[in-house]
Amino acid sequence: MSKIDPNRPNFLLEALPQGKTGRRQFLAGLGLMAGASLLAPILKNLHLPRAESLEAGRPLLGTWCRIVARDADPQEAGRAVEAAFAAIADVDRQMSIHRPDSQLTAVNIAAGSGAAAVDKDVLKVVQLACDVARCTDGIYDPTILPLMKLYGFYDSGRRHFPTDAEVGRELARTGWRRVTIDHAAGTLGLAASDRAVAALRAHGIESGLVDVGGNVYGLGIPEPGAAGWSVGIAHPVTGRVDHLFVLRDSAVGTSGNGEQSRLLDLIRVGHLIDARRGRPSNGHLSASVQARSGVESDYLSTVAYLLGPDRFHGWPGTMASHFVG
Repeated sequence: MSKIDPNRPNFLLEALPQGKTGRRQFLAGLGLMAGASLLAPILKNLHLPRAESLEAGRPLLGTWCRIVARDADPQEAGRAVEAAFAAIADVDRQMSIHRPDSQLTAVNIAAGSGAAAVDKDVLKVVQLACDVARCTDGIYDPTILPLMKLYGFYDSGRRHFPTDAEVGRELARTGWRRVTIDHAAGTLGLAASDRAVAALRAHGIESGLVDVGGNVYGLGIPEPGAAGWSVGIAHPVTGRVDHLFVLRDSAVGTSGNGEQSRLLDLIRVGHLIDARRGRPSNGHLSASVQARSGVESDYLSTVAYLLGPDRFHGWPGTMASHFVG
């Protein structure tokens, strides 16, 4: 059995610079198609004995999802992978903003006019998002979809940079404090990656990787004696590995504007928005955070990007963090 080189990642998250071939084009060239995502993660250099691992990928949640399961029984690994994808598909039906029939889309349609019936898992995630918004004093906010459309995202057709008056109008009708949840939220909801990991564990899988659009969970270790799964964060400009995270029953999420951006009046704007100002945040190339769960690493990486390293330092739930730029 080969050994893991600590200086060589098992898994590389890569945010492609502007002008380079994105993941959609890359996958289309392979006869596959994935939706847009916050980053452009590409799986590279996966050093696993083929006889002991099963790897599969498919488009879900408007992004590309990939799962690796290691087990002595290939058939059981296959069943585990299918169960993990089924768990992500459940999240897709509930919370994908890219699906017109999802529960989250129903919430957005009813916003400002009435309530929408959703599953408890959706309520828990919304409650978590509002809790994070409160802790960040509104810099992070889950209700900024109108602002994102103002900057040309989600097929809004916008071509011009918004004026202060336009931004002010959208800020006046958004804000996490306006969200009403008719439910006493208990434990926090699980992100798609967490649900997939739970499905793998239910099938006895003790070693594997789950990647949901750049949110990567490392289950167990890749081989005996390894400290964990080494996940490399690529520099958005140079493409070189800028930092390594070692994941053992933990996750890493990365936020950045490298691929998700729009050109408005010759001004390049990213999708990460400071919700208090109503303006895009461009202080860094990317921010990555390691945490115990996928849902934590997901929102923490966004908070880290918006706050910056000084204000983010010591944020609860953070195991490790890394900023590029």
